[in-house]
Amino acid sequence: MRDNSYHNFTHVTDVTQYMYTLLLATHVAERLRPVELAAAYIAAVCHDLDHPGLSNTYQNNENTELSKRYNKESPLENHHLSVFGRLCEKHELLANLPTEEEKTRFVDIVHHMILATDMAKHGLLMKKIKEKLNIDGWHPLKSEEGINLILQIGLKCADISNQARPWKVANRWNEAVYKEFYHEGDLDRAAGRNVAPLFDRRSNMIPTSTVGFIGYVVAPLYEIYVAIMKRCAMMDEQVDAQAVEECLVFLQKNKERYQLQADGQYVDQDEEEEELQNFAVDLRTKIKSKEEEEEEKTKSKYPGINGLQQQDTIRILMNKIKQHSKHPPEPKFQPE
Repeated sequence: MRDNSYHNFTHVTDVTQYMYTLLLATHVAERLRPVELAAAYIAAVCHDLDHPGLSNTYQNNENTELSKRYNKESPLENHHLSVFGRLCEKHELLANLPTEEEKTRFVDIVHHMILATDMAKHGLLMKKIKEKLNIDGWHPLKSEEGINLILQIGLKCADISNQARPWKVANRWNEAVYKEFYHEGDLDRAAGRNVAPLFDRRSNMIPTSTVGFIGYVVAPLYEIYVAIMKRCAMMDEQVDAQAVEECLVFLQKNKERYQLQADGQYVDQDEEEEELQNFAVDLRTKIKSKEEEEEEKTKSKYPGINGLQQQDTIRILMNKIKQHSKHPPEPKFQPE
């Protein structure tokens, strides 16, 4: 990985750990074939391989080698896939898969997951999943297409999960994101191009931009993942959505803090653990009350794991999320 401000080895490690935690906490990991689970983790590791720290828009505006190679169609994501392919060949990654079907399945999952991280395709993917959820009887875990969609959304959640963390961690990631954005904006200005609002260090207000990003992109993405998990639970799968709903706690809390900053108010950078826990407990209480109300109406127990297991799962998830304040050293990677 290159030594970028944001798209570096730390980001890759962060996304991979988050993907692992997400699949584990929701119990989706238990419903996948081993080859599917392995592919999901490899896709997380490889989703930003050899990222240059400059967006697809920049690649296409500059008509870079990557842009020309892929005809301006997701140049970065296609490049990540190309590097993945070369590494697979170099290290004979697929050699121990026993059948051609498993090899094909593995590569297909990685392919779809990495391409899905292109934000230019975000709207189409969200639309497709909403259409699927509107189909009575659609079971996400009973077809390869459904599993692919779950894993694509899961990786997207992991990829932009910064604001689904405690404030101090989220704010630190935000600083890294905008450092990289502003570098690209400076290059655009030097080239005589218009600078996109989020990339303009002269005019962009980070708190205001972040409020919009959480409200219009991140929160709806997590909500659609919750909807998929609940659909799986309704279809008698031992899948739990509450761990993902817990992430909405941090999204809401961080959005409120950035809004305070946007309004010119002071926000203490040191977050109290008790405040976080109280906020999380409040959400869990509301969720529990809602579930009890639905249970009373339907006279059936809400499918999923029991309360004690849910609390333990959430505790594990929150502890793992908080570990991201520890940054590993940045290794150097040179693609073949």
